[in-house]
Amino acid sequence: MKKISFILLFSISLVGIFLILHQAYLTDKENNTSLIFAKMPPNLSSQISPNEIFVSPAVPILMYHHVQDYPYGKDLSSVSIFVSPATFEAQLNWLASNDFQTVDLSYFKNPTRLSGKPIILTFDDGYQDAYDQVFPMLKKYGFRATFYPIVNNIDKAGFLTSDEIMEMQNNSMTFGSHSLSHPNLTEISEQQAQQEIYASKKILEQITGKEVSDFCYPGGKLDQTAINIVANSGYSTATTTSNKINLGKTDLLQLNRLDIENETRFENLPALKNL
Repeated sequence: MKKISFILLFSISLVGIFLILHQAYLTDKENNTSLIFAKMPPNLSSQISPNEIFVSPAVPILMYHHVQDYPYGKDLSSVSIFVSPATFEAQLNWLASNDFQTVDLSYFKNPTRLSGKPIILTFDDGYQDAYDQVFPMLKKYGFRATFYPIVNNIDKAGFLTSDEIMEMQNNSMTFGSHSLSHPNLTEISEQQAQQEIYASKKILEQITGKEVSDFCYPGGKLDQTAINIVANSGYSTATTTSNKINLGKTDLLQLNRLDIENETRFENLPALKNL
């Protein structure tokens, strides 16, 4: 009788442990970050040296956000991040007509012989128009680009879905992290910055099935702590919002980008027309 009671008690304990673990799994699946944070490697903020290379010739990186007509009635403070589809296509046509060839950010470390002039196109935040507008036009011109989705917004209304990301990746597009929630990395704790930078990389890798090597500082806000965490998390490049071209001695973790707006005309942009 005692033996039966012991077996019954032991079985109930096993069931209880299983239920606890299962609930933890479900909770983690909803959050997608808690266990990743627990597995975070040590010394993410240890000091690193600048990852500098000499870039010659110049390699411009273009920065876009929305490619869609500006929604009238919206706060005008955001108008600068909207480029109309018509303007965007005119810009792509100008690049194709002026012998530009799109590459991804790995080009900085592994430059290859090109038939044209290298240029990198980047798109921040992972808006739905990246799939609806940008992707078809890039395919039309035989161009590629790098997209930086805000990882917590993937599969939410108005943003890229996991399936769309996979389709784009299968058609030569690259995906990098723009953090989990787009905070100012200089105004949050070091622990929060580690979560934003490292966990977003791991979640995006789970979605894409590929190593994520590129990071984009949210709002272009960075300090040495953020740079250290980016480097120690395993990223090879990180882009800023510094409105300059990359030429000469260039730090791969502080890459400059040219801010492209609806009024930007490439034929009048010295950084491009003089290359």
